[in-house]
Amino acid sequence: MAKSKAKEATRTGMTSTILNKIFFERKTLQEVLQEAEHDHEGGAGKLTLIDLLAIGIGATIGSGVFVLTGKAVPIAGGGAIVAWLIAGAICFLSSSSYMELTSRLPTKGSCYVFSYHSLGELASVVGAVCLTMEYGISSAGIARTWSLKFGRAVGIAEHSFICYNGQEFGSESCSGDVDNYFDPIAGVMVLLCTAVVARGLDMGKIIINSFTVAKILLVIFMIIAGFSCWTGNMFASTESFLPEGVAGVFKVTPMLFWGFIGFDEVCCMASKAADPVKTMPYAMGGTLLGAGLISALAQFALSAMVPVYAGMGSVPFEQAFEDRGLHWVKWIISVGELTLLPLVCLLSLLPQPEVTAAMSEDRLIPSVFRKRNRQGTFVKGSIIVGIVASVLAMTVPFALLGDVISFGVLFSFNLTNLSLINLRYGNGGARREPTVDILGWILMVALAVAGYCCQQGLVERALAGMSISLPALAGFIASSIIALGILSLLAFGFEQKCDMADANIYKARGVPFLPGFAIFCNWFLIASFSWTNVGYFVAFLGLFLVTYIFNLLRSAGTWSSPVTSDSDQNSTVSASEVSCDSEIGMSTK
Repeated sequence: MAKSKAKEATRTGMTSTILNKIFFERKTLQEVLQEAEHDHEGGAGKLTLIDLLAIGIGATIGSGVFVLTGKAVPIAGGGAIVAWLIAGAICFLSSSSYMELTSRLPTKGSCYVFSYHSLGELASVVGAVCLTMEYGISSAGIARTWSLKFGRAVGIAEHSFICYNGQEFGSESCSGDVDNYFDPIAGVMVLLCTAVVARGLDMGKIIINSFTVAKILLVIFMIIAGFSCWTGNMFASTESFLPEGVAGVFKVTPMLFWGFIGFDEVCCMASKAADPVKTMPYAMGGTLLGAGLISALAQFALSAMVPVYAGMGSVPFEQAFEDRGLHWVKWIISVGELTLLPLVCLLSLLPQPEVTAAMSEDRLIPSVFRKRNRQGTFVKGSIIVGIVASVLAMTVPFALLGDVISFGVLFSFNLTNLSLINLRYGNGGARREPTVDILGWILMVALAVAGYCCQQGLVERALAGMSISLPALAGFIASSIIALGILSLLAFGFEQKCDMADANIYKARGVPFLPGFAIFCNWFLIASFSWTNVGYFVAFLGLFLVTYIFNLLRSAGTWSSPVTSDSDQNSTVSASEVSCDSEIGMSTK
């Protein structure tokens, strides 16, 4: 009887410990900065501001100009230019949260670390899933785009892809626009990029910087050549500029967030940066501004030269010039894209080992992902990630991946914005203000309801010429009042407990109202995704969570602080408070 009670007490205690770890445990500032110091002690060269801009702009204009511009024209026509500007503006709303958090927590992991520090372990796992969508899975989608361009350029497309429906490539259900086929070339491309990532940063950044300069020159050539072929006046009427009306702009905008992944990739490389506290805000701001302007100009040039008609498919730059009879321009662009698009695949894959290493150091996934060589490269983790991405590139259609990737980008923005709010009001590194924590999650739910009601029941129906939904209007008003009430309560009822005097730390403006508005905008765009694509994301998240819970149960009773090296245990850092985590603030240079 006594033994039975003892076992029951042990099970109850273990359950309580597990639940506390999942929902309430946070990563302290000391642990974050010890990891950052350990990363900076590695043998690899550090990324300068120029290197970081090359990574960010190289990834963004690659996925944006080479992949998304042609897909946006049939839907929005000239209005795709507006869609790029809207997407950039919404990214800008979230950018200040990223800048402050990266300045305060200068280590690898981006949204994953921000969430672990401010929201808890479970939120960090969800953030890691979002980042995996952005990095590892997006590299697979880019590889499939490259292989299609390669197959068409050398005339082997009909023989390179194995259609899942048994038909020949080029049929209505198996073509460039509907890529329901097995793609071995894409798999090989991802493996080659994996080899570069595993080789180390010193080799990788030379390739990245050189190719990024070449890519910018190619895009400038495409823009100039496109404007030289401007036909007609797309501004002559609303119908010519917006063939599907404002609805087309809203339909395209969520898709374009995949074109801004370079912004988050820069953030994830903080542990490799020289002087990240000062460098990272400039790198992220420069990436967002430079890549946004370049992508919008490229979209403008393509829209100016391509007439929109009903039933048209995607029109990439090379096809648009071929239709104009400019075959020499088409071949310059084709050769340039085939040469440079692999860089985008490489840049998408580059941060993924950083994310898995951060999770491994926190003992959320196996230790193999955190093992590094003398140069500080996560070789085994890079290889494992690359193999998985290669399988996805060979088997999963891009049509399925695109919206799921954008969903992950927007959801990670929401977690980052909420992380900043929670950190500012005392929950960085520990749950010191439970009321603020609860209010934050209620705010997230209220803004999600407001975003969905506004998009689905009001804006979408109004643009379609239908009457608005009164229940949706009531839901929007009620949830908006709740959200504004929570934001006002946080702003005027609670004290911000961060060190705001350190001039080295970037300070976001308008907290908590600006991050709150950013969360609403992100939910508004998420609401436009089909429930099928949301289901794919939830399924992937569920698989990830099952793995996480299994690892949690298997290691129950053996938890300790995150894995650190001997040098971490004996490390000393300067006493300059950079976060809201503890009275012993530390700064990593």
